[in-house]
Amino acid sequence: MSAAVMLTNKAYRAWLFLALFMIPAHSGAELPERVQIAAIYDEPTTAAGAAIVKRAYQRLGVDASVIITPSRRALMMANTGVFDGDLFRIGRVEQLFPNLIRVEHVLFRGTLRAVVRKGETHHLALPPPKLTKIAVRRGIIISELTAQNMGVIPVYANSNRQALSLLQSKRVDAAFFTFVAHFSPLEPRFLSGLHLVEEPMATFNLYHYLNLRQRELANALPGVLRQMEEDGIIEEILESFRERQGEWSADSSRNSIHLRTLE
Repeated sequence: MSAAVMLTNKAYRAWLFLALFMIPAHSGAELPERVQIAAIYDEPTTAAGAAIVKRAYQRLGVDASVIITPSRRALMMANTGVFDGDLFRIGRVEQLFPNLIRVEHVLFRGTLRAVVRKGETHHLALPPPKLTKIAVRRGIIISELTAQNMGVIPVYANSNRQALSLLQSKRVDAAFFTFVAHFSPLEPRFLSGLHLVEEPMATFNLYHYLNLRQRELANALPGVLRQMEEDGIIEEILESFRERQGEWSADSSRNSIHLRTLE
């Protein structure tokens, strides 16, 4: 074989190796036709988040359905693979649920804030008074971790309304609530005799999570979400929900974007 032919073969092999190396990781595998994503109820951002995520999947040619479940159950079912993922959680969830993979794009930013009875902010002092009890939503990791770090006694509530009821009946000294993307989880009419503390207890980022078997989707989605953000689509969706935040209840918000409830 001549030196010229040998050189050509070597150059071809080098070009082929480089071409294969440059192929994006998710391009060699087919994406699923449809996915089921778990989400929690009684949160005003659930409907808006579902609309954003469903639009992102649509751009990838994937049909996404969002199933409403209790918060802790949603995480467990996504982690075990019953569902393909969880709509959004704080960035430390993968440390607690190792079968979940984070989609590397911040979906929402939020703050954790406390509500106390008027004139009783002393319950949030550090260190807090002995045996201080704080209502936290079950499965809301940022609330659970903050209560744990403060050294208070967490009293678990299954909904925001129940957490307020615990506070109003003096069964707890304060209650934690998450405020995300300028949505409030509290209706002013339920805050009679209560005080919403302005200073946040914590700040956090929320990410979409997928089960490990959907790694290709986890690789593909950040670019799609980033482009939607740059095009202003995410803000348009959020604004459309903010404009009618006071109009829709949890049930009507599910119906408006075709969410399904799993009891």
